[in-house]
Amino acid sequence: MVFCAGIILLLFILMAAAGAEKKGTVHGGWLILRDAPSFQGRELASYPSGTVVKITGQKGSWYAVKTPDGLEGFMLSNYLTVSGTDVTVGESAWVTSTNGLNVRLRTGPGTQYTAIASYAPGTKCTVLAKSGSFYQIRVGKYTGYMMGKYLTGISPSIEKEPDENNEEKISALYDIYVTSGNGEGVNLRLQPSRSSVAIGFFQVGTKGEMLVPGKNWSQISIGGLEGYMMTKYLTTQKPDSNEQKQKDAGKEYYVYCSNGKRVNLRSGPGTDYSSLGSYANGTKVTVVNKGDLWYFVKINETYGYMMKDYIRKK
Repeated sequence: MVFCAGIILLLFILMAAAGAEKKGTVHGGWLILRDAPSFQGRELASYPSGTVVKITGQKGSWYAVKTPDGLEGFMLSNYLTVSGTDVTVGESAWVTSTNGLNVRLRTGPGTQYTAIASYAPGTKCTVLAKSGSFYQIRVGKYTGYMMGKYLTGISPSIEKEPDENNEEKISALYDIYVTSGNGEGVNLRLQPSRSSVAIGFFQVGTKGEMLVPGKNWSQISIGGLEGYMMTKYLTTQKPDSNEQKQKDAGKEYYVYCSNGKRVNLRSGPGTDYSSLGSYANGTKVTVVNKGDLWYFVKINETYGYMMKDYIRKK
């Protein structure tokens, strides 16, 4: 009987471990597997939407994964739907974020509520209740609300103690606005570097919140995203929102493809990014920023990336 009980216990442990395994499903088109957690990493392979990979770790906005055909590498977390991380009311959970930044605890279930404190990924909390896309949680001496996408039911390899002395940092937050000398919008980046991936693009006059001011780069929250923007493009005075329209008026280009086919507008500067729409020859394009191979453009009210070879002045 003791032997049987031992076998049953072992099976239970194995089943529990299997249930905790993190898996990711590719979405948004073909996703590249790279040998390093960076866009400079060498391409190993690419996988279509629906491919399920095993997640073995995380570094910033990249997941370390193992693919169905046995390859190991890194995939951008934005294009993986992760399972095996469910949060359960009444149990423990841990703070998580794809960019490694702190996540704010708020007084109510919405981004319009005041921030009480902020916590680093890996901080343990207790889940008290669910309210829409938010959870009511208790972290150390504070009780408040945090978005469900920033909580995971899987214990991290490194668990962090909650910082109970960050009230001063939170209370120091203040409103900022995007500005620029030429009236064009500004990229929000994942890391404080021009070479870092852009996670958002915001027009002059867009309101945000300062998190950590810096000499060259500042960490801010804007449009529901947290990232970095060059400090020279931030101001505490709201700029004239008409400035952007005046600058855009003289920068019209047109879609052009020699074989007459429609051209894709993509969510990022590469053919592996999802298509935001396809446009026929002659479609008007407003060029916002120019790159070596890709232009950041606006077509109607949609912003995205298009190869410069398919854009002409006339």
